[in-house]
Amino acid sequence: MFLYNVMNMKRSFKISKMKQSLTASSSSSSLIRRARLSPYLLALLVFTVFVVILHGEDFMCLLGQLDPSLDRPATRTEKKWEELPFSIGKTPEGCDLFSGRWVWDDSTRPLYEESECPYIQPQLTCQEHGRPDKDYQHWRWQPHGCDLPSFNATLMLETLRGKRMMFVGDSLNRGQYVSMVCLLHRLIPEDQKSMETFGSLTVFTAKEYNATIEFYWAPFLLESNSDDAVIHRVSDRIVRRGSINKHGKNWKGVDIIVFNTYLWWMTGLDIKIL
Repeated sequence: MFLYNVMNMKRSFKISKMKQSLTASSSSSSLIRRARLSPYLLALLVFTVFVVILHGEDFMCLLGQLDPSLDRPATRTEKKWEELPFSIGKTPEGCDLFSGRWVWDDSTRPLYEESECPYIQPQLTCQEHGRPDKDYQHWRWQPHGCDLPSFNATLMLETLRGKRMMFVGDSLNRGQYVSMVCLLHRLIPEDQKSMETFGSLTVFTAKEYNATIEFYWAPFLLESNSDDAVIHRVSDRIVRRGSINKHGKNWKGVDIIVFNTYLWWMTGLDIKIL
């Protein structure tokens, strides 16, 4: 009787194990069958693999920006430096000088005083005409992520030795031209410098350096009825198309040229073009 009971218990245990095995097997088959039969899961998997392959490099770049501990190519960590014209020091290569903001600077600005420069036209002498504040003289341009080297007048004069620099355009460029002369003239003895005007052309000469800094009045760059350097405020403006040679012959052979023309095209007045 005891042996019979033991045999029955073994048989029941084997049947129970078989049932559990069959149940597990059927569950696995059911899961596999569901996965195989689910088009959404398959489509999602294929799409994920496609995106990773297509944008893998972008993901690595993004992770590189987010995690500073990740290794980067050596060329990105090594700083290269380049010289800027007429300045002391160097600025990092790739520094965008045109992306920045104006910052207040009362330690190095202004670079010159209005009263010290005899070449400023009367219409530009703000202090002499009673402007009460001087705050506008203390703003300095600060590029994002890098510094602009300091301007050096001696270095610029040496760079200009034996050369011509010319500003071409309207009164905005003339103001920049006069500012440039004001930055340099203090280093030149009185008998070694001169300022002369020949119609539309104004020439500052640094005799010791055999250099000139010039301004040529041409508000449209092209020939126009506003080309007179004094009488140019006409309401009915006319520009001759394709006529740049009329003024261009005056800046041929110039070593450094600074153009400006946009302001007069944005006055709101109608302009006739021949």
